[in-house]
Amino acid sequence: MIYVYLDESGDLWFDFENKSPSDFFTITIVIIKGIQTNKSLKKEIEIVIKRKLNTKKSKRYVSEIKWSRTNISIKKYLYKRIKNYDFDVYSITFNKRNVKESLIKNKSRLYNYFVRLLIDQVDLSSVENRLTIVLDKSKNKEQIKDCNDYLIRNIESKVSLDVEVDILHEDSTVIKQLQLADIFCYWFFEKYNKNNTDWLDEFKDKVKFDDLYYTN
Repeated sequence: MIYVYLDESGDLWFDFENKSPSDFFTITIVIIKGIQTNKSLKKEIEIVIKRKLNTKKSKRYVSEIKWSRTNISIKKYLYKRIKNYDFDVYSITFNKRNVKESLIKNKSRLYNYFVRLLIDQVDLSSVENRLTIVLDKSKNKEQIKDCNDYLIRNIESKVSLDVEVDILHEDSTVIKQLQLADIFCYWFFEKYNKNNTDWLDEFKDKVKFDDLYYTN
């Protein structure tokens, strides 16, 4: 059983003259191997939320760990707890100023295309029984169907016919493992958007792929 958790940072807006969209768009996936490891990582995230984010001094209940709202000591505490588990991190970042004009007209299709490019970097040939892909819920019903159909078409050729492929769109407050994808994704986004590599040494051993992609 393999679990793939996916999140993104940045936006898919391209009006650089009149507005201030992000220059980069980053997609990151965290691959967790095994049912027990998946459960254990969920538990570790819940422990960090309880011990570090919802203390007696907390003024409100916090249901998730977000990179942008979590201080560095808590991030390090989380990573210290999870670093020995079996998971991998893959990330791809796109320089939006180099995206072809013909590709930016349909943002939903462009997003699906970017996701597929990243998943293509993962060797899925050894997956047995079931592959579960979980994306942070942000699409309407039609967009979800288009995304799922597109990914299924591209994934089925990479796995055995016996493998069940599930694609889920869920809220990260419910599916705690999505919070790992958020945390790692934001770091990659900061790396290219602000040239900030302070966090690299903390989890570089887990990174199997990290690339800046040019579509031109």
